[in-house]
Amino acid sequence: MSTDDLPSGYQQVDSSADPDALLEAMEVTAAWPATVDLRSWERDRLALAGGERLLDVGCGLGEAARALAVDLGATGEVLGLDTSTAMLARARTDWDVECPAHFALGDAMALGVPSGSFDAARAERVLQWLPDPRSALTELARVLRAGGRVSLIDTDWGSLRLDIGDEALTSAVQRTMAVERHRPSRVGRRLADLAEAAGFRDVETTQATQVWSDWDPDRSPAPDGCFSMRDLADDMVEAGELDAADLEGFVAAAQDAARNGRFTMSLTMHAVVGTR
Repeated sequence: MSTDDLPSGYQQVDSSADPDALLEAMEVTAAWPATVDLRSWERDRLALAGGERLLDVGCGLGEAARALAVDLGATGEVLGLDTSTAMLARARTDWDVECPAHFALGDAMALGVPSGSFDAARAERVLQWLPDPRSALTELARVLRAGGRVSLIDTDWGSLRLDIGDEALTSAVQRTMAVERHRPSRVGRRLADLAEAAGFRDVETTQATQVWSDWDPDRSPAPDGCFSMRDLADDMVEAGELDAADLEGFVAAAQDAARNGRFTMSLTMHAVVGTR
């Protein structure tokens, strides 16, 4: 199954046509240089200590929690919550650190854990899929003890830039991504404001940009870990920035640019850490 056939989101992984393909995409995005940089920054700022408890909301495959759990040690604890049983199963299988961990189904806007029961909490690329990110931040604040730390990493899809040698198409992509239609896709740029509104203080921010310049369209319909050019074209048609009759032409132009070394795409992710 190609990436073209996959849903453009992670709200319903288990009921998708090919959950394994989505899990593979999660592994790829975890290896993006931008993701690696932001997680390293997160680890430095959270400064987890032995014996502390960490909550990972939208834990996915659990690889970020595994890295942080090294700092918690054998006396610490991790709780990973996700809406996908497939992802939770992989997280349990791959857990290989001495810190105890529990993975369970959970709702970011109704965590179902006692107030003040965690020393730190994180949510990575979760808020962009939620109908009400503010409620999720309120929940994260509730479950943290006084002085607990929160880390948020998320994408600003409005920052997407595509250069295939056609200025008109570049501008059309920018206009398409500038509007949030079905979800808070630009929430990355609002993380600091959301954290402060939820009562977090000493909020620090950073950002990192992922760049694709070596996509091989004959090997994959999409740049590594990203959506396909056909998915992007569908969004442009829906936004009124591309005629439906021109959809195949857009896809072909992007593929041709990639084959001839003229394809560049970039996307900026943001991160914040704050204290309750």
